[in-house]
Amino acid sequence: MSVAMRTWLERLVPNAAHTSSAIRRKALSKNVDVILGALATKKATPVSLRDLYRYGQDSSLRLHHAQFLHREVPIRVSQRVMELRCLPFRLSESHGIREVIDNYTSYVLDLLTMDPPSNSDDLEMFQRYMQYLLQDNTEVVQTMALGVIQAKRDIDTKEHNDFRRLVDLVLVRFFTARIGLRFIIEQFVSSAEYNPGFAGVIESFCNPVLIAQRAAEDASQLCRQHKDCSPRVLFHTPTQSFSDDLHFTYIPHHLHYMLTEILKNSMRATVEAHSPKVGFDGAAMPPIKVVFVAGNEDITIKVIDEGGGIPRSEIKPIWNFFHSTADAPSSVGAGSSEDMGHWFDVLHEKKRQEEGAGPSIPPSALAGYGVGLPLSRLFARYFGGDITITSMEGFGTDAYLHIPRLGSNCESLPAPVQESPGELDSTYVPYPGYTAY
Repeated sequence: MSVAMRTWLERLVPNAAHTSSAIRRKALSKNVDVILGALATKKATPVSLRDLYRYGQDSSLRLHHAQFLHREVPIRVSQRVMELRCLPFRLSESHGIREVIDNYTSYVLDLLTMDPPSNSDDLEMFQRYMQYLLQDNTEVVQTMALGVIQAKRDIDTKEHNDFRRLVDLVLVRFFTARIGLRFIIEQFVSSAEYNPGFAGVIESFCNPVLIAQRAAEDASQLCRQHKDCSPRVLFHTPTQSFSDDLHFTYIPHHLHYMLTEILKNSMRATVEAHSPKVGFDGAAMPPIKVVFVAGNEDITIKVIDEGGGIPRSEIKPIWNFFHSTADAPSSVGAGSSEDMGHWFDVLHEKKRQEEGAGPSIPPSALAGYGVGLPLSRLFARYFGGDITITSMEGFGTDAYLHIPRLGSNCESLPAPVQESPGELDSTYVPYPGYTAY
């Protein structure tokens, strides 16, 4: 925390440094609106991929990294709180979004109550809190989705188009910033333990074929749970040694999330298109093909299905949040078993616990809500990549996932990455007319 900020907080909470945490927290809570407003107007500090890679690789930098997060996280979280508080259409009053606001506010108060880490004991305590923050924050996507759905019920039909445009604007900004926030925290948490081939959550020699195979297994399991069968998935590489010859630096759990979402959509479409003809026999259905190609800038992964395709008029809207080609679930309850997202979260978390896996993003399936595909594109674009869809209505769909190489261990980054939010760090720019509380 800067000297100016500490001086300002000292005026709000006299003798804060000499009071107990409980008293300090209570005093901060009384002034929470002023604190959030002041923090939200500060500029987020850009962090380059090169520096984050170095933080993840050099254990001697962990204390410096922790001090940076102690100062930076309250600013970024406060910006999200103030943004959500100022939403029109009474969106901020919906239960889901109110829950996100309250949780984020609590994180800010927690961090302001703590002293900046200054030794190994402080570092261990801060590490545990960052782990808690990541775990507590995993359901934000679903919570936000349900909040928007609740608010939409109270909107006049004439205002639905304006409401949809606003929701897309808000969620693109919110989730892009959330990707950045979680990334810098995950990088800190994961670097606590040595993991060969990794610097935090960044893998030096990422194997896209292996990740795609794991994503296909997860998507197939989900499809069988929900549709009673799943089509086969075939993998095609230019050479047999494709993965061994590839030097591809990336964040594997981001790639797993995006591929799972794309494959899940292809499987659902394939089963729904062909089960009336062949019954629930996945082996009798056309297989889904996954093709890998390595270019100088990008690794491109093409997912081909014969699931009937998407009408041309629907291609653009599929990138809007809450537009879906699937039927909406019969229930919007967070625990509804009709929600494919619920099943996937259960299966994914069970598998992660069994394998003792590191930080992850629970793939947001939310089938029928239309969250997964636009969110996946945000993950791709965060580091300068993209997802594009080409469809032949009446036959099938081709999805292209363009993943930029993050240089060689995040050095010598290609131009698309240099200009991406991941390198510029999603610096917050308030809405036109935005006024901090």
